[in-house]
Amino acid sequence: MKRALAVAFCILFAGSMVFGGGSKDNNAAEQTPAQLVWAGWSGNEESSRDIFTKMRAQFESVSGIPVSWVGWTWAETAQQLLIRLQGGEQLDIAQVDIGIFNTIANTGTLADLTEIFGKDYLNSTFEQSSLDVGKFEGKQLALPWSMASISLVYNPEILKKAGWNTVPVTVAEFEQCLADIKAMDSSIVPYGVSTKSATAAGDLMPWLWTFGSSVFNADGSVNLDAKAVETVKWYQKLLAFGYIKMDIGRGEARQLFAQGKMAFYDDAVVVKGQVVSSGVSPEEVVNVCSAMPRPVLNAGDQPQSTMWRHMLVIFNASKNKDSAADFAKYLVSDGIALEYFEKNGMPPVTKSAAASDVVKNDSYLNGFLESTVTAKLDETAWMTNANEIKSIITEELQAALVGQKTAENAVAAMKSRINSYNIMQVQGV
Repeated sequence: MKRALAVAFCILFAGSMVFGGGSKDNNAAEQTPAQLVWAGWSGNEESSRDIFTKMRAQFESVSGIPVSWVGWTWAETAQQLLIRLQGGEQLDIAQVDIGIFNTIANTGTLADLTEIFGKDYLNSTFEQSSLDVGKFEGKQLALPWSMASISLVYNPEILKKAGWNTVPVTVAEFEQCLADIKAMDSSIVPYGVSTKSATAAGDLMPWLWTFGSSVFNADGSVNLDAKAVETVKWYQKLLAFGYIKMDIGRGEARQLFAQGKMAFYDDAVVVKGQVVSSGVSPEEVVNVCSAMPRPVLNAGDQPQSTMWRHMLVIFNASKNKDSAADFAKYLVSDGIALEYFEKNGMPPVTKSAAASDVVKNDSYLNGFLESTVTAKLDETAWMTNANEIKSIITEELQAALVGQKTAENAVAAMKSRINSYNIMQVQGV
């Protein structure tokens, strides 16, 4: 059914291109540019590379417009987009997440999508709540593409072998489950929480919330209180018992998990693509890869997770805005979005695709959607200096884990360094 929808869309899309329906400007040079340049990170990842290549090839075949991919790691994408923009290199359309979107939107280089797509298309295709995340200073600068939360992912088969037929609900149960997994097979990493790069700070935040702390207070001042110290001490305990490891990032965790060598780790729905690429059929993924609510400190607490969203942006400097819009419409169309969902688990965000039985009845997605109900934005999501803040958090967390600092000193240094950095930013130093 999904492939049929994809083929049907290609036929319809081809017709719209032939009759000029995909562009408001009938200028031939605008409709058939030398190429579109699409940038981001997922097309470089093993779990997504094949489907990204296929999406570009299908669009090229029906439109006659070549699409060139420029990609980096997720951690490098915001900086590399800025470098490319500053250098005047071609950029037509890009994949962004919430943090990257805010960084690029602040530069004034993004096109107003209401002008390009029109209100009727935007309002009839997407829920207003999805559109609102892509607004900046009142303008629609990003198009929704996919949304869920970064949840705790687990391997049901490993848990069953360790004697767990249900997932742990509390932190105490989680610790016991990790201990049972390690005792069952010492070659398996019980929990692949990120301990390096920006993903370490990202993984730490929902655990801070779980323990009752946060990086920032509601007024923007730095929090990182005694409960943050408790969180870091908990990390230290997990490392001491061998439940977590140093030098683990999202990429390493995905590979180990897909190989059946890790029981838990934090990730978005894209983990499905990594598992499928390792040889598991899409229909069997839930047997070795499912999502669960994060364990809570006390029974009855609200499970914590971080909201995750991918969006598409078009650049003001692009000479091919209408063709880039055609490509964006193609990417979010039901046929293509459902195929992307089948291969990688990426939840579609159009009203029609999200309402389809294929999506609503998917057991793999349901685990992520359960966590999404109580998900919150990464605390640095709307900050232009998010990468710098996350680097400070990661460096001090690592210092505590390798024994260079006590948990108290590491958290105090986090707080002091973030405060100092923010003061320097305000003063323009």
